[in-house]
Amino acid sequence: MVIDSHLHVLKQENFDRTSFESLGLPFPEDTPIERLVDWLKGAGVKRAVIMGQDMTRIWNSSCGEEYVLECVRRYPDFFLALTSVEPVDTYGRFNKTALVYFEKTVRKNGFSGLLLTPPYGRFCSDDPAVYPFYEKAVELNVVVQFHHCAQLGPVALAPLKYANPVSLNNVLVDFPDLKVVVEHLNYPWYEELFFMMASDPNVYADIAMTYDRPNILTWNLVKAKEFGVIDRIMYASDYWVASQGVFSKDPGGDMKKWISFVKTGLNEIAEKSGWPTFSKEEIDGILYKNAARLYSLD
Repeated sequence: MVIDSHLHVLKQENFDRTSFESLGLPFPEDTPIERLVDWLKGAGVKRAVIMGQDMTRIWNSSCGEEYVLECVRRYPDFFLALTSVEPVDTYGRFNKTALVYFEKTVRKNGFSGLLLTPPYGRFCSDDPAVYPFYEKAVELNVVVQFHHCAQLGPVALAPLKYANPVSLNNVLVDFPDLKVVVEHLNYPWYEELFFMMASDPNVYADIAMTYDRPNILTWNLVKAKEFGVIDRIMYASDYWVASQGVFSKDPGGDMKKWISFVKTGLNEIAEKSGWPTFSKEEIDGILYKNAARLYSLD
């Protein structure tokens, strides 16, 4: 069994072509939702956490929140959803409209939390203007997921100063009851993440976009095990668009390959390197048990 804890669905109409061309990025296609479900199920995925990605503040683009809702309505027993908003407006002020929308998606539509992407939106996660969103997430008892790491690609897309983990640590200090997921093992600040996880039992992380660096991934999971936080690491594909980023023309094949690596490849590298290996319980935790506990899934 597998739970994919992080992937995106999108509509091309919600993207700004000029912005993407200025970054030298290929323009995305609509997510073929039926094919995506087939790819996921073919890889053994039983539940998946989907989200858009709001980048309207700087890049005038989003994935389309209505499409996320449509997907959940079409596959209610397969998808869980996170809301994605920009918590600050064009002028850097508290975005009250976004907060109202976030609460509505949880209370009315049953969404499971909120996605924030500080580097893409060029705001710091400890900006006081963002704090009402954390307060609301604690009130609603839902997750806040962060893209709080570097972005491989055009430097302008996600400047590092907005990804600095110190600002996330400040949030954890001020909101000790906040449920947090940090994407991509927070690369390149892996150990900073593990220190925060060791200090705060409400912090989880996913391993999306790390499979093409298998030795680094294995070593970092060994460190997570040594820090005592391996039970809060989750598998994720971070599906975006076929043939872009780490995805080939066969995303289903990619997913099968990555899941197989977690099942057997981690221990193969660990054994060759003389590192501690992973128990079946730890591997099952990465593949589904940790996400099931976070999202209260049977």
